[in-house]
This record gives sequence, structure tokens and C-alpha cells, in this order.
Amino acid sequence: MVTREQVVAAYRLILGREPENEEVIQRQMAEHEDAASLGWTMLHSPEFRRMALRSPWLLPMDECPRIEVQTTATPQQLRALFERVAGCWKAFGEKEPYWSVLTDDAFRLGSFDRHAREYLDSGESEVARLLAWLTRNGIDPDSLDGCTEYGCGTGRVTRWLAARFKRVLACDISAPHLELARGHLEQAGCRNVELRHIRALESLERTPPADLLYSVIVLQHNPPPLAAFILRRLLASLRAGGAAFFQIPTYARGYRFELARYLRSKPRTDSVEMHVLPQQEVFAIIAETGCQAIEVLPDASVGDPDWISNTFLVCKRL
Repeated sequence: MVTREQVVAAYRLILGREPENEEVIQRQMAEHEDAASLGWTMLHSPEFRRMALRSPWLLPMDECPRIEVQTTATPQQLRALFERVAGCWKAFGEKEPYWSVLTDDAFRLGSFDRHAREYLDSGESEVARLLAWLTRNGIDPDSLDGCTEYGCGTGRVTRWLAARFKRVLACDISAPHLELARGHLEQAGCRNVELRHIRALESLERTPPADLLYSVIVLQHNPPPLAAFILRRLLASLRAGGAAFFQIPTYARGYRFELARYLRSKPRTDSVEMHVLPQQEVFAIIAETGCQAIEVLPDASVGDPDWISNTFLVCKRL
């Protein structure tokens, strides 16, 4: 259990304010076993998210030069990119499945048991955010029966999507992650979820029509040509009148992507790759798939002052 002093210090350092009252302090003390757990919870709280979006450290775009990002590839190159990413995530799924989803040391296998509830419950706020976006843009969540989640990982968000929508198709390229998701979903009593292993690019061609698409902190781990391909296929599968909610970094200071050089480099499984898909490319894909951007806002998904990540809400035209 953390001390009272640690709780007060965390509020001051992370949220920039005093705790509301003694009851809040005592509750935080009881809920967290160590300072790392307390800090992670505050850094991922809606309050800190709102602070981050208003923070002056967000990269001012008038100071950002153009970055060179190659976003096209041949079918053969796309297959090579897919196989590389799939191989890396299979390795992550075997070695550090939870840390690979939320890169916090609290979620490494050696300490996961102490933070399991924190990890598994964190998806609830993600779904609450999705519902808030839909509602304020006049989209009734009850009108969307089926949801496709691309990049479901261990099912952290999936269980909360399943609690809100009639059917969920949860897809991932990593079989080890999917096996963990299966166990967590069974334990949570979710019986309206179909898990699908994306084994090859051709699998994306067979993505069934969806009323709602959800993909957050997923596309960013794919090289730009592959991220563009995946996003194009997902939006093409959206039913007329359906909605897509997705996140992707659109700019990073000093980032560049050259396909040939990347394919010559050696894959790494000691760190999670991060990539950018320029915003003009995202808008082009939205338009060519018959969709319309309803709302676009910066988010705190990356947490690096030299990166800009955006969340998009997109609707398929009737």
C-alpha cells in the first residue's frame, strides 16, 4: 500500500493540484500497492488526458517542417512489411504480451499479477470515450449492432466493447495475444465476441461489413505503407451510415520513412516500433473510401512532445 505522502505528492506532481479530500487519499492508498501503480493510474486518467490536450508542450504545427514519408508499396513489399510486423508481435505475445499493449513496466510478466485488474479495467474508459464521441456527433450507439476491433491484443478494450454492442469481431495479427484475449473474455463472461487471427494481407480483403470500426494504439505500430493499406481496407468494409473511430500519429519531429532502407534493416523485438501516417494521407484515404471525417482531435496516446497523434471519427456516406 502506498503512503499518504506518496498520494499527495502524486496529485501535486502529476495533476498539479491537491487531493479533493481525505477520503480520496485513503481510497488511493487502499487501491494501489506501490507508487508505480498509482502513477500509472493518474497518467492514464481522463483528468490528465484533458490536461495533456491543453498543455503547451503539444507540438506547434507552424514550427514543423515537412517530413519525408513514403506511403506506397508494391504488393510484394506490403507482404514483406506485414510478415515483419506479424513476426515482431508474435514474439511480443510470447515474451511480454501486456507490456507490448501498454508499455509500462508494471505490465511486464514479472509484475503483472499485481496490476492485472488495473490493466484489464483500463479499457472501460476507452469505450466511454468512444461513446462520448459518437453521442456528441449525433450517432446513436444503440443503432450500431456490430463492432469490428482491429488490433484487439489481449482483449483489454474488447470486453468493454462486448458489454456495449451486440456483436464484436476482434482481430489481431498475434496468435499469442489472441489466446490471452480468449481467456480474459471467457473469465469476464463475454459470449458475443468472435476472435479472428489476421494471418495475411488477404485476410483483410475478407473483412466482413461493419457498423462500427474501432482501432486505437494499433495503426501506429505499422510502417506507413502498411498502415495506409490497413486503414483503406477497414474503411472500405464500413457499411453505409456506419462509423469508424481510430487513432494514429500524423507527425513526428525528425521522423522519416524510406521503404527500401526499412526493409533492409533488422527487425527489433526489444522495443515497440512507432510510425507516422501524414494527416493528408489519412484524409485522402477517408475520401477515396466514400467516407467523411466528422471530428478530428489531438490525443495523448503517444505521450512524446515531438509527436502529434490524432483521433478520427469517420462516417460512411449513405
